[in-house]
Amino acid sequence: MLKQYLQEFANKNLQFLLVGKDGKILESEPSFLPIKTGDLITDVHPFFEGIAALEDEDESEFSFYCVHLEVAYQTYVTDIQRFQKKEGLLIVIQDLTKHYETYQAVAQARNESIINEELIVLKNAELEERERFKNLFIQNFSHELRNPLMSSMAITQILGDTHLNTEQKQLLDVLRDSNSHLKLLLEDTLSISMIASGKLELKSSLFNLSKLLELVSFTYQTKAKAKGLKFTFKADKRVPEMVEGDRLRLFQVLTNLLDNAIKYTQTGSVELHIAFNQQWANKVHLHFAVKDTGPGIPENKRDLVFETFSQLASPNAQQGTGLGLALVKGLLSLMESEIKLESTPGTGSVFSFDLGLKVPLRSALQSAKQHKSDATSRKIGGPGRKYKLLLVEDDERVLTVLFKILMDTKQFYIDVLDDGAEVLEAVIQNEYDLILMDINLPNTRGDQLTQIIREFPFKNVKQLPIVGITAYAYEDHMKAYKDAGMNAVLAKPFDSEELLTTLFSFLRK
Repeated sequence: MLKQYLQEFANKNLQFLLVGKDGKILESEPSFLPIKTGDLITDVHPFFEGIAALEDEDESEFSFYCVHLEVAYQTYVTDIQRFQKKEGLLIVIQDLTKHYETYQAVAQARNESIINEELIVLKNAELEERERFKNLFIQNFSHELRNPLMSSMAITQILGDTHLNTEQKQLLDVLRDSNSHLKLLLEDTLSISMIASGKLELKSSLFNLSKLLELVSFTYQTKAKAKGLKFTFKADKRVPEMVEGDRLRLFQVLTNLLDNAIKYTQTGSVELHIAFNQQWANKVHLHFAVKDTGPGIPENKRDLVFETFSQLASPNAQQGTGLGLALVKGLLSLMESEIKLESTPGTGSVFSFDLGLKVPLRSALQSAKQHKSDATSRKIGGPGRKYKLLLVEDDERVLTVLFKILMDTKQFYIDVLDDGAEVLEAVIQNEYDLILMDINLPNTRGDQLTQIIREFPFKNVKQLPIVGITAYAYEDHMKAYKDAGMNAVLAKPFDSEELLTTLFSFLRK
């Protein structure tokens, strides 16, 4: 039985042809090709003309692989062997059509896979290049914008301290609001870029959550009132006063949500609710919700509002950048949280998130209160005490406002330089109490100068407080400046209070 099956399967894809010297087929069996005895081998297919041409060659055996034969309108892929026998030519044809088709399909799939992998690599390279270009553009854009914004904010603050009539005060308030909005827009753009590039790191510290919420409530109660809206703030009594977390990023999340709510709400109210979820050990979970009576968001548009530079069309709403909710989503992701949206078109929206914050131990609270008490009670010099300061800045507009702010305190003697190459000589020849120095200077960089100063063998120079000011505010930039030896770095634009508080914190009595 097996012999019968063996013969049946063996003969299925094989054909033996015995060809005489005149080219006629003497025998043909078994037959998967329609070839008859007496036919000329050259009439079967032109390929066999080559077989016949090898008749007088010395070699008695030839093999041919992957030969395509089209016989009776059907194509076969075959391996062919030719043997020289006494009776004539023995031609063995093996039908491997399925084998070669399968092999070709596998090879084609493999090639397509390799091509797809290469396309993915090229696509990723293109995306990385686009991301690199975008981040570089934002950095340069940020740098070029910060200096004039710094000047505008400082001059606005200086003008506010002068005698102005009612109309001038109103114009100054508009300018101050514009500067504030531009600063927030700049910080949001930078934060979005840092999140996208993975360079934004959360900075956890102890802060007063109650005061932060009071500040937010007061600010947006004023904004809502100016637009004719009602603002409501509610917080659970169990919400702790002091917590550990990133105060700045939480503030950014809340202000962006509230700005968005007020911007799109024309009538009705905006509400901020903070609920107490649970607490165990030294961690508390809180629920934050911002509710508005705005136009609402259709279900098919809810994912769109969290994309960068995306806005829903609203004829009555103020125009914006479409950064706010994208920034909120990114920041909450870093905080291991998630923004949630509930909305009914025509009724309003609720944006909410749950956030875990650490609750400090009693010892940490006492230490923080003592540190704050020491800082508050500390007095810088006296009526007759002045400090010698080296101010290094090459931008005339920024230099003018910094000089004005410092001179108004009447506590500084100031030397001014605009070229980094002159700093080292000035530091060696003079005794300064502090250096206030821009990072990006002609001929050299402020952080490089700081590194050299820290390597000086003179103790009074080596320990000299150095405060940097910069328009490059990426986290990795700020870290690099401090690693170079700077005591603190202020990102432009900053106000006079931030500047003076920082400087006086490094000055001795």
